[in-house]
Amino acid sequence: MFTGIVKETGLVKKIARTGTKTVLAIDAKTLSHEVSLSDSVAVNGVCLTVTRKENQILFFDAVETTLAKTNLKNLKLNEAVNLEPALKVGDNLGGHFVLGHIDCTARIKKVINRGQYWKTEIDFPPKFKKYALESGSIAVEGVSLTLKKVLARSFTVDIIPFTYLHTTLKNKHPGALVNLEFDYLLKAKSLGGDSELW
Repeated sequence: MFTGIVKETGLVKKIARTGTKTVLAIDAKTLSHEVSLSDSVAVNGVCLTVTRKENQILFFDAVETTLAKTNLKNLKLNEAVNLEPALKVGDNLGGHFVLGHIDCTARIKKVINRGQYWKTEIDFPPKFKKYALESGSIAVEGVSLTLKKVLARSFTVDIIPFTYLHTTLKNKHPGALVNLEFDYLLKAKSLGGDSELW
């Protein structure tokens, strides 16, 4: 489980596709000293397992189903990714409960600089609208954000300068594909288990 508070942005250093999986090697200067083999790490909001460490490089295996449902399939060499280690007992819960199980990908529609923040509008599939509540939580690329306005096929979030500068959201422009995970607690309360979402 995660909180949506990004620890650092790492750089993709290798993408090796072999059979039904893809191996990702990510340069993580800070996180590499904190995690061990078999630990879970959220990469752009996707829960992956550390399978190998070489100095400050962390290796992860992403299977076909993970790639099909997320934007990890579009990663390029030297692209920045958001990284967050799994929540430990006793850690501060600074964001909201995030599982690292992506519900869908969506396109950024608009990014407007309001001076003190960036107003960002993101399209999303209508079937998820019941999980998008104004003032509720959502993880975008693994970043915990608050929904400001919910429209028929899109929603807006306000991104403060600290979050903007310390995550990959500063690199996301209109048309960019982002990973979305809707609030787990809301889904659990509303559904109890829809096969399309779990």
